Amino acid sequence: MADKEKKKTTSKISTGEIQPGKLVKASVNVLTDPSQTGLLFTEEVDKMEIPKEYHKLIKTCRFFYKRDPIAGTVLNKMVDCAITPLTNRKSECNDEEYEVYNALTEMLQEFFRNVCLEYLLSGLVIPHYEWVRMRGSDLSQKLNSRRRVTVPDNIWFRDPATVTVKNSVIPNKKYYFVDVDARTISFIKNKGKYPDGTVDKETYDELERNYPAFVKAVQQLRGTKMQIKLEDVRPILGKTLPEEAYPLPYMENALESLVHKRNLRKMDYAIAARVVSAIQMIKLGSDEFPCTDEADFDHIKSQMNYRTSTGYTERVYQLFANHTLEIEWVFPDTQAMINTEKYRAVEDDIIAAFGFPRTLITGETLRSNVQGGSDFAAFSPIATMETIRDVLLEWTKELYKEIRDRNDYIKNYPMPQFSPMRLYRLLDLNIIGQSLYMEGNISRTSRQELVGLDFDTEIERKAEEEKRMKELGIPEAPALPFSSPKIGNPGSQPKEGNENDNEPQQ
Repeated sequence: MADKEKKKTTSKISTGEIQPGKLVKASVNVLTDPSQTGLLFTEEVDKMEIPKEYHKLIKTCRFFYKRDPIAGTVLNKMVDCAITPLTNRKSECNDEEYEVYNALTEMLQEFFRNVCLEYLLSGLVIPHYEWVRMRGSDLSQKLNSRRRVTVPDNIWFRDPATVTVKNSVIPNKKYYFVDVDARTISFIKNKGKYPDGTVDKETYDELERNYPAFVKAVQQLRGTKMQIKLEDVRPILGKTLPEEAYPLPYMENALESLVHKRNLRKMDYAIAARVVSAIQMIKLGSDEFPCTDEADFDHIKSQMNYRTSTGYTERVYQLFANHTLEIEWVFPDTQAMINTEKYRAVEDDIIAAFGFPRTLITGETLRSNVQGGSDFAAFSPIATMETIRDVLLEWTKELYKEIRDRNDYIKNYPMPQFSPMRLYRLLDLNIIGQSLYMEGNISRTSRQELVGLDFDTEIERKAEEEKRMKELGIPEAPALPFSSPKIGNPGSQPKEGNENDNEPQQ
């Protein structure tokens, strides 16, 4: 019995001896969150390459118009400033002719806003419109109901992404083709039925009624691709190089800087994403107590993976380990993300490429106490917007000529014009307007339009005020303030008489 106990004690002592071993190797455990799988960034803009093909180029321009705050703000403000109220100068028109053209200004006003934006984005605008014949009273209440008038209706322009432009051997002449998509071809061939089975008979009947030749050509087409040559079009084009068929988009010079800025932002997003999904480093063991058993790490992994959560659920662990366990987070250096100086140079390049002053974008300058530069800074965008306005007015004149030619009783057409742009300080405009009005060089209407007032509204308010003041017995307010008192009544000239009349009586 004693020998057995001795053997057991000996074996226990021998197994308790520390055997030499290697340190445990490091390992990585990836916790996949289904809500964060996939790419962090879009694939549209990922290189410093500017598309050379026109249709890809305008796609990039539209992308930055929607995504970049500077590009979107500049283009929107240029549209808002350039497209002021459209008016017609009567010229040689009689009252009836003048009213026909005035009835179209509201429709043209909204159309020109969309045209101006597309002109800045792509430089290629091909307007289309349909002609309708209606009673004069349906067009305007001031026209005779017995008079029939033919006017344009449903004015729109084609998507430049579907338009192909080809140069001709004749200088300054181009051919325009429109690419018909497969969905439209299928819709017409199936007589109003879309590929997904949806039926729209009303739209098909309208196409067949307004564009019978187009519908017939599509129905006779073999295949799913079609290109139609556009006849009798008056495109509105931006600047075009002699060797190019397509015009230059207004924001093409800014694309390289816009791409660079987006890559900088992608870098910030990458750093922020790494901060959100940081590395959790778990250390077990120290210099005095090295970890040599891999089972210890396996136990910790099993405890942390047991209740791994995804999405927005917080992970809570209860770990059981010895005193050498240490858990810490490894974060990337966020100084590059926090520092915004890297954007200043590229944003200056973007603003310079647009030629639009910073004061008109945000209402403030980059540096304080800067004087005398706001008026000069507005010259560049004003010149660009005046060019756009001139192009639109020339197109409108040709439209007015078509209206004249389609109506026998209309012999003349008015001169379209936009109201002046108010891009200067209100104080300067007021001084200029007052000086011109006092000299008799402008009308009351123009004087009030300079400061944003409407003459008809003001005279109606004045008439209402005078009527109200008479009812209440209040004396009418003077049109001009009283001048400084002189001899006699204020504002009057002194009467001629004996100098002794003003002497005090004895």
